Amino acid sequence: MKIKLDFVSNSSSTSFVYISSEELSEKVFLEAAGVEPDSPVADLFLQMHSEICGSLAYGQKLSSKEDVEGLTGTYDFTPDVIERMKAAIERGENVITANLSSDGALAESVLCMEIFQIESEKFFINAFNNYW
Repeated sequence: MKIKLDFVSNSSSTSFVYISSEELSEKVFLEAAGVEPDSPVADLFLQMHSEICGSLAYGQKLSSKEDVEGLTGTYDFTPDVIERMKAAIERGENVITANLSSDGALAESVLCMEIFQIESEKFFINAFNNYW
């Protein structure tokens, strides 16, 4: 029998991209997620909003097509998402990559358990590269 004595992790991380010309407000986030402010799950979604915004504050802002192309091998964004990032940069929008971890608070852990994409007229978030 073999026994592992060093560090073992069951954590998950999710990398995502945020594209928008403005900061992500609570109201816009709840509307895009289809959650009413007085819903029983509104508090969880507000916490998710907070976790996403916190991650964005420490994320990597991409400012050129070369920055996007430099992501090859570090993120698993689809070719469609890569092209969307390049087009957003051309339009002068913010393109930020960031990470979430299942080691964080409940809301952040929930975001790491599933792949997700949220799209509205105001913003786009793609988190299809989830590693458990």
